[in-house]
Amino acid sequence: MNNYKITVVVPTYNTGKGIYDLFDSIKSQTMGFENIEVIFVDDNSPDEETLAILSELDSYSNVSVVKLKENSGFPGRGRNIGLDMAKGEFVIFCDHDDTYNEGAFERMYDEITSNGADLVFTNYFRVYPDRKDKEKTVFDGENIIIGNVEEDLRLFELSPSIWTKLFRKEFLTSNNISFLEGMLGEDLELFIHAILLSNKTIYLDDFYSYNYSIRDSDEDKSTIHLRNKLIFSKMIEGYYKTEELLSNLNKEEYFDLVFKKHFVYFLTNLVKSNISDDDKRELLIAINPILKRELLISPNLDERIFNGLARHLSNNQIDEAVKEMNKIKKIRRIKNKVKSFLKF
Repeated sequence: MNNYKITVVVPTYNTGKGIYDLFDSIKSQTMGFENIEVIFVDDNSPDEETLAILSELDSYSNVSVVKLKENSGFPGRGRNIGLDMAKGEFVIFCDHDDTYNEGAFERMYDEITSNGADLVFTNYFRVYPDRKDKEKTVFDGENIIIGNVEEDLRLFELSPSIWTKLFRKEFLTSNNISFLEGMLGEDLELFIHAILLSNKTIYLDDFYSYNYSIRDSDEDKSTIHLRNKLIFSKMIEGYYKTEELLSNLNKEEYFDLVFKKHFVYFLTNLVKSNISDDDKRELLIAINPILKRELLISPNLDERIFNGLARHLSNNQIDEAVKEMNKIKKIRRIKNKVKSFLKF
């Protein structure tokens, strides 16, 4: 069968048995598994268990497995390969260690087809070891259908995470929209590209399609929580590519809306990291040209604790900025200890 309604593209790497949970959530979709194509693209996993499971799943007629000969290190290449292969009219991209709720695809498919949209996306759950929280957004339960992003600029405040977003494949391919490869921030760049060119976009804030597993323990960390120099440098590369995209599309008026929250996110994680002061200095030097552009618009990044840091960065005082980051880290560590003591 080649007339699939939806193609699900899943990059994998050393996933192990976690693939079963994701796959089971796709098989149990209310729209019917026969209407869904699944493409796994493995990033040259050395893990024999992962490879064995993928070979097992490859036995399904609507499942394809691609095994890359060289590790690319980041999900963009695998997603692009899956996009090129997709036979579905619509395509969605998910992570290998999360799951979909059983009515997710049916609701999204019904919305995008009945409204003739290029893109539909939803809210999601954050899943921790001890709880499951609804993601809170500026929409506060409101759903929207818009023809142009200018009709509701709040879209720029939503997470660019790709796994809740269903695209009309022809919309992506005809507009040459694909993922950045060899770096992070690939979901941000593609999301911004898509909402700027979409002729109709649907956002369902009251519908939770996805379970996003938060892995940030010493034993188990997702890529974004590794907080090492390589990860930060690849995030910076993605930010510059997104800035380049805005320039190429003549949409630079959205620079502040696109980057404000992401620079706060970057700095927050850099503060949390345990990398050396020399590495912090090198990363701040790399990001500062684009960060200073944002500071001209929002001098304090709307975060009081970053006021001193923002001032140092605006003045190219990199050494002072590193000292300020270490100071912020100590303050936050003390606050967390106090909170833990009060809870006890």
